[in-house]
Order: sequence, then structure tokens, then C-alpha cells
Amino acid sequence: MSRAKEIAHRGVVERYSEAIAHLKSPGDAVLVKRGTPRSIVMQCPEGCGEVITLNLDRRSGPAWRYFERRKRLTIYPSIWRDSGCRAHFIVWNNEILWCDGKTNEPQWDDQDLVAAVEKLLPPTPEPHRHFEELASQLDAVPWEVLWACQTLVRRGVAESSERGTKFGKSPPRKAFAGRIDLEA
Repeated sequence: MSRAKEIAHRGVVERYSEAIAHLKSPGDAVLVKRGTPRSIVMQCPEGCGEVITLNLDRRSGPAWRYFERRKRLTIYPSIWRDSGCRAHFIVWNNEILWCDGKTNEPQWDDQDLVAAVEKLLPPTPEPHRHFEELASQLDAVPWEVLWACQTLVRRGVAESSERGTKFGKSPPRKAFAGRIDLEA
């Protein structure tokens, strides 16, 4: 089988055993919900045939977060299998973004979010803020806030620290007040 390029949302069920019955192809995913979202069960999009279960319930320990906007699923953080096929991928807006350097960048462009993030960035010399903190404050998808921060860094408006996870405004640039001798 080949890799899936998208997640196929196959419904909402109350039990894991019910979810398994809905998984037919790589990338198929089912939400298990009993009052509150408990897990996402998916057929590994790598095509290896294994089932991946992502905990969504923080009461049960470390958990992924899921966002459903415009009927499209996003999961945060990335899914990185440490056994079997060792697949590593991001689910964003139902797309599967492979973390192996073989996938194109996401087709993301939200200038309103970029502007909102810029307003929240601390000025120099205040400590930088983690993009997850900014996402929580904006009620936004962390992946999209990270991409907004990276956009601001490329524009020279922001700078990053701690391996590209914390961001702040770039210090003001000093204007050049010297003389250039073109005949030298």
C-alpha cells in the first residue's frame, strides 16, 4: 500500500472496538467520544497496516490536542511512531505533512493571524514567548501560530530562541549615519 496524503474522518463512536470496524485504508481516522473526546484511532497513513491510538484525554496522561475547523481535522503535536514503520507526520486540515523532507510546505497563508501574533510578541529585551502560549491566547491552532511566527522571522520583524520555539520582536535596527566613500 502507498502513503496516504489526507486523513479520512470516518465518524465518531463511543468505544475503541467500534472505531476499529471503521478503519479500512491508510489515513482512516475515527474519534472516540464519551461525553468528551477520549482518543483518535487511525489506520497508520504510512500504509504499514498498524492502528495508531492517540490519547486526547489529559486526565489519562500526556495527550494530543485536536482541532476541528470547517470540518477539517488538525492534531497537535506531530505523530511520531517509535516502533513499527517509524512514521513521523503532522495532521493539519486533514492533510498529512510528512516529516521526512519529502513533503512540500503546507499551503498556509493567514495574514490576519500573522498580524495578531505580531501584536502579542514581546518587545526586546523581554523574554520570548513559546508559540503554544501564543496559540492558547489566540485560541488558534499551534501549527498555524508557529508558521505565523516563522513568517515574522523571515520578514525580520521577529526573532526566535530555544530551537525555534520561542519568539519575540526583533530589536530596532539602527539607521546608518556614516559616509560612504565611493572613490576608495
